[in-house]
Amino acid sequence: MIRRPKPGEDEEDILRMQEEFLKDKKALPSAQVVNIRKTEQQTVKRPIQSTSTRKPSKYAQSKGLTNAPALVSKRPRTDTSSGSIVGEILEKNVLESQTQPEQDDDQVYYPKIIPSVLGSIVEKNCDDLFNLDFKPMPPTGFPLVTKRDPNLKCSEFLTAIQNKNKDMLESMDIDPLCSKFNTENSKPINVPLKSYIISSNDAPVIHNENVKVLKEMSEDEILKEQQKLLSSLDSKLVDFIKSKRRPTKEHESVKTEVEHEEKMDIESSFERDSLWENDVLSHPQVNKWVNFEKLEKDKLEWMKGIHENKKADPDHPYEARFDFTGYLLPYSMEYTDKTKTLFHHGEEPHRPGYTLMELFELSRSTIIQQRATALNTIAGILEYHSIGIYKDIIGIPLSKMFFIIRIAIDENKLILLEPALKAMRNLLFNRIDEACLDALIGFEEGNYQPCLENDKSEIEEMESTESELKDFHLAEIDLIAAVLRSDIIQRLYYILENVRPSFNCVQYSIQILIRLARDSIETATKIIESDHLMKSIVTNFIPNTSINFTFDPNIIYNGKPILAALKLMRILSLQSKEIGEILISKYDLLKPISEYINSGVDGTYGLRLQIEAYNIASNLLYYGLGVENTQSLYPLIVNTLYKHVQGTDVFFSSSVLSATHAAVVLQYVNMFLKCNMLNDDNYKHQIYLLLKDGVQKWLMQAAHFDNYTCGHLRLLCSALDCCKTIKINEKITLKFLNDTLKILSESKGFQIIIDNLNSSSNLLSNITEKDFNKSKNLVSLGGSIIDSTQKVLPVLSIASPIPLLVSLFQLLNVVNDGDIGKLYVNKALNYLDKFSKKIPNLKSNWFTRMEIELMFNIIKLAIQSNVTESCKDLIYSVASKLCYILRVDKKIELEYLFHHIIFNKQWFTAERLLNLVSFSEVDSLSRALTTVEDIRICYSKVVNTMQLNTGGNIVLKQWQEPVLPRDWIYLPILSLYSKSQEIRTTPEVVGDHANKLKEQQAIEKELILRCCLEWILFNEICFPDLLDDIDVTDRFCRIMCVYLSDNSLFLEETISVLLKKCVQIIFKKSNDFNFDKQLIGLNNFQDLYTQFLEQFQSVSYGDSIFAACVLVPLAQRHNVKWRKLLWSEYAGCLRALDCPASYLCYELNDYLYPEETDESLIKSYFRALSSNLLRPGTIAYKIAQHHVDNFKKK
Repeated sequence: MIRRPKPGEDEEDILRMQEEFLKDKKALPSAQVVNIRKTEQQTVKRPIQSTSTRKPSKYAQSKGLTNAPALVSKRPRTDTSSGSIVGEILEKNVLESQTQPEQDDDQVYYPKIIPSVLGSIVEKNCDDLFNLDFKPMPPTGFPLVTKRDPNLKCSEFLTAIQNKNKDMLESMDIDPLCSKFNTENSKPINVPLKSYIISSNDAPVIHNENVKVLKEMSEDEILKEQQKLLSSLDSKLVDFIKSKRRPTKEHESVKTEVEHEEKMDIESSFERDSLWENDVLSHPQVNKWVNFEKLEKDKLEWMKGIHENKKADPDHPYEARFDFTGYLLPYSMEYTDKTKTLFHHGEEPHRPGYTLMELFELSRSTIIQQRATALNTIAGILEYHSIGIYKDIIGIPLSKMFFIIRIAIDENKLILLEPALKAMRNLLFNRIDEACLDALIGFEEGNYQPCLENDKSEIEEMESTESELKDFHLAEIDLIAAVLRSDIIQRLYYILENVRPSFNCVQYSIQILIRLARDSIETATKIIESDHLMKSIVTNFIPNTSINFTFDPNIIYNGKPILAALKLMRILSLQSKEIGEILISKYDLLKPISEYINSGVDGTYGLRLQIEAYNIASNLLYYGLGVENTQSLYPLIVNTLYKHVQGTDVFFSSSVLSATHAAVVLQYVNMFLKCNMLNDDNYKHQIYLLLKDGVQKWLMQAAHFDNYTCGHLRLLCSALDCCKTIKINEKITLKFLNDTLKILSESKGFQIIIDNLNSSSNLLSNITEKDFNKSKNLVSLGGSIIDSTQKVLPVLSIASPIPLLVSLFQLLNVVNDGDIGKLYVNKALNYLDKFSKKIPNLKSNWFTRMEIELMFNIIKLAIQSNVTESCKDLIYSVASKLCYILRVDKKIELEYLFHHIIFNKQWFTAERLLNLVSFSEVDSLSRALTTVEDIRICYSKVVNTMQLNTGGNIVLKQWQEPVLPRDWIYLPILSLYSKSQEIRTTPEVVGDHANKLKEQQAIEKELILRCCLEWILFNEICFPDLLDDIDVTDRFCRIMCVYLSDNSLFLEETISVLLKKCVQIIFKKSNDFNFDKQLIGLNNFQDLYTQFLEQFQSVSYGDSIFAACVLVPLAQRHNVKWRKLLWSEYAGCLRALDCPASYLCYELNDYLYPEETDESLIKSYFRALSSNLLRPGTIAYKIAQHHVDNFKKK
């Protein structure tokens, strides 16, 4: 039998036993597979051991099993003849008679079948008395609270348990053969592998004999023999024998040093941080551990303690790590109990937080809690990213995150659904932009919503070149398109209808749909056409019920309306008339909307629901939908309006929500006033009277402002809009309104409002488009600026007066009272003056539309008010800037500016016209004043040919595009140039009619060029300050396009004179030419100049102005590549390249010095001189001859 290790044996004994086991080939296995059936051929018998050497345990002795080895080694037998499974019912613990084993017994032990589970029911023996030593019950009924001793290093409970175990250990009767503790000072038996005393050749044999003898002796016998030897031997001899086992001084010193170092390491580690662990590989006995002869340190790295944090190197980037809220962590952080969960990762264990890749891996973990944690962290990262916290710090891979989140949304586990939907909401739905748009509710501008569709041109280009656009590539270009491709609408329906999750999940799902609805009319149509989704939303979240209740998240799926669902309907109703008709006919939206409007409300949530209901009704009424429903609401509207006139104020201390509610009610009234639906004279009279009282009340309150908020002013804005509509429809003079407006203009309250105008201006701010956090594949509005102190756009600040001033100046234009208008224009002169002297910013921002509308109405009011001569120049400068600030949906406003100011001689001041004196010899310039109306018509035609689709009536598709470019005075030239570059795909038509058509087109082209050049020259002379922000290089390139737009028009006398004057004026600013920069509106100067040289070589006819333009980039100050391009590839131009020295852009020396050093260009000069490509005496000849001669001198 294999001997098992005994207490006290060390690793050397275990290794020795391992060698003995491997040498013993006859050892039986410890377990055998045995067939228990009564078949001799299939039964394997073990040798029977009659006696057991193992001493019975205390438990066995207490049960009386010391003399019954057969009971534990034999398999009991039952009577098989009776066919019963269980034998006779016997009393428990009754010993059966010992029977002889059957012949086929294989000596395999099986659990004994106890016939009876329960024994006899015996009364409990209660003779023994126990002193339970109960403590008296306190009068309070609860145990008294005791304070723990702060000096204790462990709890009182653990101390009591340790003392109890210690007492039990001391009083326990320990088996000497089974325990290594015989006495208090007993030590484990240590048998060495060799003899340390005998050094002869017989030492191994003697040592083995000694070991054999020791093995046959018990521990007590060994100790007795040891005492006999020690008493019989001399003490010096004993000391000598002991010295043989002692290590040498060298070993002793090494051992002492190792122990000291280990002790110091432990002490230092505990002093530094008790949470740190000592390095397991530094253990001094590591080489003596079992199977540690080959250490694999990389597998033990996880056991090492965390190294001290190091400071980040500012010159080397490091990977970003985030905490569980998604916030970016610093390079290092103190390791504490609060932060220790941020260090549970393999890579860079000394750094806190988790990288994006680690979070992506955790999001696919098999442990669901890890997945939920990862998704919550990703949601936090995306929320911080949408705010702009990570702008210019770290790039967030939105496309990769989308796929991670989209896969998680498909999971059916509720614990994952909420963080996944939250992450998708934070990815797509910009809460700041939405809050900014909702802040405009109650203002007229709030009726317009932007289309957030991304540019599809890149997708169309890739689809034309590739058979299929991959999902990831699509997400990189347009994230919303990738979301729609993933069938998220169907998945959201399943979640809302079948899963029926919590309120947060429903909120996130509807917010995702809101962002999809804002993408485009096509996407909104997809949502509307998803009947199952829309019916689920209308049924569950827009029920036909009262809204007079208090908000509670548990209202979900309990027949109560959800605010987010109403907002979704508002966004959908803005898209188009067709979508509005579907909402009414298929989903019967007017029924719950009417119920919400009719319902009485007291709480905040009910008011917000009713505000959304009024907005939806107004949007539908804009398209002429829901007219009958509106007429049925007349009595309610009158009653609600009366309550607001009596009880709602615009003071700073009043409720903003009440003011907003009153504003949307007035907007609804204004909408059916615009539609001329108020045919009942009774209701009309009541509403007019209420509006009169309300407008007077609120205007007078504004006149006495000490402080205000923009939110309160929306009520006044809606009231003024209603007055404007009444003035337009009824064409009557409202004397009360005129008187109140005069009082307002001179009040301190209005002065406070005007004082905040400059600080609330987007156009005057120093914010640029670079300050916004924008993504290429996801359009946002840029409602917040993280680098700004206000964090929001100036026009949306809490004290912004711009929305009120828009409505006020629109009303003043309708009132058409010159005296009142002049009062208000004078108040805005300071604002206009600052605008005229500054390059406007944020022109393309959606929220700047209000300010642009205000600017236009101020100019329009100034035109009607007959401003003084000193103000005319300021008004003209502002109007000129407005031409390229207006958006594409403002063509009517642009035409108004063209007709009344830009091309109106009355607005050309005498001071400006004096600049024409020096150019009076040119007839064309004098004609510019007489034919200014023809110039206006020319520009109007060019603008009208550039019609752009602005999308729906309310939702503006191309809101970022200006109606005119900044250099709009060159627009006719660029239009002709672009037409000339078009490739003709149809065959040319011949005949008399075709010839007449060509002549007519040539005359029209000449007229356009003449008018355009006259206007350019007029602006260069009279209004040079208005062109200063157009780059000189871009202006010169536009003039070059005149030569490229036609092969002969530049030779016409009128056109040639105008070209000469325009070129000479631009040449005065030649020091600012930079032909290496990117041109605005053109591809690049390389292509343009190449085309220009080809045109010169073909049709120049030696024109001097044309040649002067060709020579501009050839000056030595410019890049040598332009000179190489002419002198090598287009050397054919050289013979005709000449002009008078007075026509040159630079002095002649600027073409000669500094001397040329490029050898390839010198060779081109020499080749041109030797091959008769140059005419002697020309500019080109002088340049080549000079550089060749100087090179020869060197």
